[in-house]
Amino acid sequence: MTFTKTSIRTLAGAACLATAGPALATDRTEPVVIPIVSDTSTDLISTILGATLEKAGYNIEYVDADYAASFSGIQTGDLHFTVCWQSTMELCEGSTENGKAINAGSTGIRTAEGWWYPMSLKENCPGLPNWKALTEPACIEALATAETAPKARFVEGPADWVMPVEEMARAFDIDVEPIASGSAAALVATVSTAARRGEPVVAWGYTPHWYFMSDEGEFVEFPEYQEGCHDDPSWGANPDATYDCNVETGVLWLFANKKFIDAEPEAAEIIEKFELEDSQVTDGYRKVDVEGVPIETVTEQWMNENEAIWQAWLQ
Repeated sequence: MTFTKTSIRTLAGAACLATAGPALATDRTEPVVIPIVSDTSTDLISTILGATLEKAGYNIEYVDADYAASFSGIQTGDLHFTVCWQSTMELCEGSTENGKAINAGSTGIRTAEGWWYPMSLKENCPGLPNWKALTEPACIEALATAETAPKARFVEGPADWVMPVEEMARAFDIDVEPIASGSAAALVATVSTAARRGEPVVAWGYTPHWYFMSDEGEFVEFPEYQEGCHDDPSWGANPDATYDCNVETGVLWLFANKKFIDAEPEAAEIIEKFELEDSQVTDGYRKVDVEGVPIETVTEQWMNENEAIWQAWLQ
């Protein structure tokens, strides 16, 4: 889920989350600056943590930032923490090399990324979820469109995400043509519409996400990821190719500016204690992406409904 643009600009009005009396005392007057990267799965976690820091008496400022740029931001101190996806851990850990940023711990939210399909595709590709079903000519023909024939259409995320679709297709000899979506919302709209109509489709899916965590479909099962799969051709079933495995699963992590963590022990303690479960945020994702509720409103509702959870982070 890597984004490659580098612009950072203020997101006007996004800091207007509801506040209560501070649970902790703090003398900090400068704002804690948190990136909004235009991905609901990431941003809701950031705003919940931001709202909790606000409850502790910190001033919070949200800025619009691209995912990759947020790691440069925590190095320079322009941003104070950001969320890291397991699949981009190399990028995240790269921000710590000069000692100006640190891995501040897990959010507790599990992640998975990979090839995803609606359950109806099993009619055209019997044998799913095993990846070998996608190598059958009848399956490829069913997935082909006028744009991609004789190859199957693969609905990717936006062009600036990092998704090893072509590498995996080559390693497993699956004849697909990746077609980029204009946005995460467009990706979900394309896949969900096809699923609703019973049209064959295979796409890039990821969790946490309300749709890809639903029972409408499931992930294709490739050989489990292991170290060496992505850079050692001798690893795995195909001795001539890398990426002959699934995408690495894991959790969403928090990376933070080290100077901020050292200077703000109260905030550091809250970040250390911060931990969520998938089920605690799934409905919030749906409200933002399906119902169109502003993320600041969803965050405020979450804080009102889950006081026992965030109060524990302040103890």
